[in-house]
Amino acid sequence: MRFSANDNKNDLERERESLYELVAVYGLQHPLVIKQSELLDEIINRYNRMFLSRIKQGGTN
Repeated sequence: MRFSANDNKNDLERERESLYELVAVYGLQHPLVIKQSELLDEIINRYNRMFLSRIKQGGTN
């Protein structure tokens, strides 16, 4: 499955907002917060891999 930069940005913003909400309710050390943080990390890593791949290919789009 291929993801577009726009899909990743939308995912990133949605999951980041979810993380903020979980932190507000449960605090930083709750397992749900840690799980959400890991999910957000994976989305960020996916976005960065896509970005670096485009740089290596010489494209900016």
